[in-house]
Amino acid sequence: MDLVELIAEMAERKGIRVDSISEVEKIKTDSRTRWKCKFGCMYYGKRYSCPPEVPENFTEFIGSYRKAVAITYFFRDYMEDKRRMQELLPELESRLLERYPLAFALFPGGCDLCDECSYEKTGECVKKERVRPSVSSMGIIVSQFGIRIGDSRSVAVILLD
Repeated sequence: MDLVELIAEMAERKGIRVDSISEVEKIKTDSRTRWKCKFGCMYYGKRYSCPPEVPENFTEFIGSYRKAVAITYFFRDYMEDKRRMQELLPELESRLLERYPLAFALFPGGCDLCDECSYEKTGECVKKERVRPSVSSMGIIVSQFGIRIGDSRSVAVILLD
């Protein structure tokens, strides 16, 4: 099964309505996304997937990958559909490790895997092994994948090689 088929099949099983799956050779980063995190996002400092927990050397990290896949998807209920995608991404990453040993998923938005986030209260994440940095915390501007505010779509990224 090829990469796109695998992602589409696993997403469908989770009830995720995929818009597109695109292989990407170069992801553009911009430090302004981190500023938007710090000044304007309610998850800043409150989620393990978000700054300041996510290291600042994201440009170097993203630049070390030559290939990625962007998964854009539709949402009816932003929070519910985002959570489904966040549950799927570590599973996808795990399935890809044989082919891409350094595969690394990036969440659409701050982590919402738990009904109540322990990190916000205690500074300890109970699902650390499943949490991934958010796309924006890694300096990625989602508009490069065709996402526009208000169009009921979001994007997740898996860095491959």
